[in-house]
Amino acid sequence: MTVVVAVAILLVGLGMLGIAGGFGGSAVRRTRARESAPEPCAAPGGPPPTPAESPRSMWIGAGISAGLGVGALVGAAAVLISTMMAPTRVLSAPATAGGLQRDDSAGTQQLTSRQRERLREAGVPNPLTAIYRRASDTSTTVLFIGSSGNIGVPATRLRQLMGGIAESVGSGDRQPTGYPAGRLKGTVLCLDQLTTGPTTLTTCGWADDSTLGIITTDAGDASQTAGLLLAMRDDMEKRR
Repeated sequence: MTVVVAVAILLVGLGMLGIAGGFGGSAVRRTRARESAPEPCAAPGGPPPTPAESPRSMWIGAGISAGLGVGALVGAAAVLISTMMAPTRVLSAPATAGGLQRDDSAGTQQLTSRQRERLREAGVPNPLTAIYRRASDTSTTVLFIGSSGNIGVPATRLRQLMGGIAESVGSGDRQPTGYPAGRLKGTVLCLDQLTTGPTTLTTCGWADDSTLGIITTDAGDASQTAGLLLAMRDDMEKRR
């Protein structure tokens, strides 16, 4: 719909420029006729001579039409640019993702709300957080954090966020490993063997031009977690 509006504005702009050209052509012809016509003389006892038509009104019409045409073209360009820059995909945290169930308990909601606020303060656009669990194994926890918007330099942004997770557990010198991104493409990276107290964590994330998502779990190695990430991404990332 936005593109249709932009095209309509563009056509109006081109039409106004065409009208401006018509006014301008008439103004030029009138100017030349006025400059080349001999000075009219009144016949004795007759009415005063009729002067050649002034081009002033034509020049005014040309100026107004050109101004409206240029304004319409600028407006159309602005609409098209904003459309091209708008994210093509968005994220959601559905009740089930990748075969896992979202934990909606009061304590979990408080935790994820605080995480969203921290991400927002860190400049992450449209932050999304949720905790998922396996229905058959409620002890397995999968923390999801994500973002949708214009993700500048997606791979770099993903590495920065994953580096922050690694640093939080004292493994800031670890470098993530790349994994296949699947049908939705983009970049997928994983880090495993992140130790925090008695718990060993694995984190995997994806990033593309419009979305970014990371899961951190205390169950499974990097390969298994990368597979879970892709399954969850299929349910979470949708075309706008």
